[in-house]
Parts: sequence; structure tokens; C-alpha cells
Amino acid sequence: MYELLNHTEKSVRQALQDFLVENILPCSCELCQADIMALALNRLPAHYYVSQRGEIMTRWESQSTTDKARIMADVVRAVQQVGASPSHQLK
Repeated sequence: MYELLNHTEKSVRQALQDFLVENILPCSCELCQADIMALALNRLPAHYYVSQRGEIMTRWESQSTTDKARIMADVVRAVQQVGASPSHQLK
């Protein structure tokens, strides 16, 4: 059986990690990070693949600066939204 993978999800996860290296969130718990990823992913188109060849092609197609900027912009917007209204009370 083949595993269906979403390249956009990998890209958003990496963009969030890159963001966290240089920025501090009001809360960086797993729930807040999952909320950020969900919000960003809902704004971005999915790019699914099932084979190594598909992964290579999808990765190559998504290397444009425009795609990377769009992903980071949606991650930043999601960070701001979750930071302003987290799913739980901050300690």
C-alpha cells in the first residue's frame, strides 16, 4: 500500500520551525503549533505525492521564491492569529 503525503504540510512544518528559530511565540506548546499549522495549511493548496519520483517533482516545482514567501506569509498570519486567541488559557 502506498502512503499519501502532502508536500505542503512538510513545507509549512519547516517554515514554522524556521520562524521559531528567530521569533518567540506567546505559547509554543504542541496545541498552538498544531493550530498554526492547521490555519496555514487551510489557506494553501495541497501538493500530494505517493512515490519518490513524485516527491522529487513536487519539491522541485515548489522551490520558487514566490511559493516559499507565500508559505511563510501564511505561517506568520497563523502565528499572529493563534497568538491573539490561543485555544487554551496562557499561563
